[in-house]
Amino acid sequence: MSREEGGVTVKGLTFRGELFRKGFAAGHGPCRCSSSCCLSGVFLDLRERNRILEHAGSIARQMDQTQDRRPDRWFDTEERADRDFPSGRCVGTGVINDKCAFLDCFGRCSIQVASVAEGLDRWAWKPLYCILFPIEVSGGVVDFDDMLQEDEACCTVSSRFDVPLFRACREEIIHLVGEDGYQELEDHYARMHQESRQKQAVR
Repeated sequence: MSREEGGVTVKGLTFRGELFRKGFAAGHGPCRCSSSCCLSGVFLDLRERNRILEHAGSIARQMDQTQDRRPDRWFDTEERADRDFPSGRCVGTGVINDKCAFLDCFGRCSIQVASVAEGLDRWAWKPLYCILFPIEVSGGVVDFDDMLQEDEACCTVSSRFDVPLFRACREEIIHLVGEDGYQELEDHYARMHQESRQKQAVR
C-alpha cells in the first residue's frame, strides 16, 4: 500500500489516490476524446519511433492532405535522456500544420488507423504515452495529467463522479499492467469503499 492517501502499488508502479478519488459523470471522460492533447505532439521512446518507421509505408497511406507523408518529417531531430522511457532516451513527434504529424483532419491518429487497417490491434504501433493520456507515468508513479483540466471535458475530472478515473481508463491501464494488475486496482477500490462505510457506521 502506498503512503499517499488512497494510493496503491501494483507491479512496481505507484497509483496515486487521485485515480480513485476523482472521476467523470456517466457517459463522459476519455471515451469522448477531443484529440486536443495530440496537437502539440508527444514524447516517445526511441524504440517506439523505430517501430513506427518500420511501418512508415502503411502509416503514410492513411494520412490526408493536412499531413506530411515523408517519414523524415515525422519526428524531432533532437533526442533527450529520460528515465521514464525503457531505453532511457526519447524524442518528440513533429508538429505540422499546428498539430501532431500523425493527427489527421478528423482528429484521428494515423498510426492507430494504419495498424487497424493491417488487421492488428489498434495500439500495436502507437506510443505508450499516447495510449495512456490523461494517465501519465513519471518516476514510477501513475497519476492524472491535468494539462487539459477545465479546458477539455474529456480530460477534466471532479471529486463528484459516477465513474472513477482508473475505471474510465480501464483499457489503457490494462495495457500498462495487464488484466491481473487492473484487478488489483478494482480490489483496492472495493476496500476503500468498505473502509469508508465502516468509518461512517462508527460515527
